[in-house]
Amino acid sequence: MQGKIAFFLAALIMAMPVGAQSAMPPAAAASAIKPPTPEGVVSLQAVTVTGEQPGPALWRVRRGDHVLWVLGTLSPLPKHAQWQTTQIEKVLANAKELLEPPSAELKMPTSLFNRLALEPSARLNPDGATLQKLLTPEMYDRWLVLRRQYLGNDDALEYLRPIVVAQQLYAMALESAGLTNETDVAAIVRKLALKHGVRVIPVTYQLMIRHAPPLTQTIDQSKQQGIACLDQTMHLVEHDMGTLTKRANAWATGDMRTLQNLSQGTAYESCVVAAINGDFAQQLNIPDLPQRIEKAWMEAAESSLVRNNRSVALLSMEQILAPDGFLAKLKARGYIVQAPDEQN
Repeated sequence: MQGKIAFFLAALIMAMPVGAQSAMPPAAAASAIKPPTPEGVVSLQAVTVTGEQPGPALWRVRRGDHVLWVLGTLSPLPKHAQWQTTQIEKVLANAKELLEPPSAELKMPTSLFNRLALEPSARLNPDGATLQKLLTPEMYDRWLVLRRQYLGNDDALEYLRPIVVAQQLYAMALESAGLTNETDVAAIVRKLALKHGVRVIPVTYQLMIRHAPPLTQTIDQSKQQGIACLDQTMHLVEHDMGTLTKRANAWATGDMRTLQNLSQGTAYESCVVAAINGDFAQQLNIPDLPQRIEKAWMEAAESSLVRNNRSVALLSMEQILAPDGFLAKLKARGYIVQAPDEQN
């Protein structure tokens, strides 16, 4: 199971002694998809919701009379929809704790951080290579169509790494669809929790890394990973923007049944964040990092259920809905887990 963004967790934080950190945001959006339609590109007329919306329903995890309410986050979301927060405020008003989305905090010396950050931050292809040289003829033809549709005719794009142009293509496709990755649902809920005097509990797996292990990925492997990510992103833009819009609308309007149906068996997330964070994970040789983060969250959730009659947690919708996700594993441990439409 992968998490939408990096590793199937909410955020990967690279922390240095001087406090430098990087985290990945979530989202919200709206309007019709009406860009010019070059030959070979499907024109989608899905329209995102606007105005005030009820927002997502809540899952309930219970043991005895102790309840953990779980809010699912999603990205992208409708850009011009406003989330009506009455339901989440109601549960926060009676809660003692809010568990933040699970994350990892990797602490390391500044010199090591700079070395590891160098490759993911590079924007240009090595040796002046162009996309036409790197991509197959079929991929390059698709890229030209999508570039004209979403990014214009800037020839400078041809010299950027595939992972970089994938990121730019995805961002502009979301903009055209009235969607955004910029709405931070977790930050909104955190602010509401503080308003109601609820303790905010970080759920962070921490690891101190003093020495980098030998590199496990060659330059060519990294290049191929970027090309594969661009291919996936182009496929998403060509075929799945309508589904992304429907899924974002379902979250905003509280239609959890539709959201669940759209999420089953298919990943619609951009590979960009995972690929960039994957550079760090592979260089640091921590293949089981998602499992370590999951373990930290499970321990935090069970402890919160013991301490409090009422508490609230934030998880990605994937972590909630996946057959092997966090809530499925709580259910396997004997907790009563109820989807929104199963509650009295």
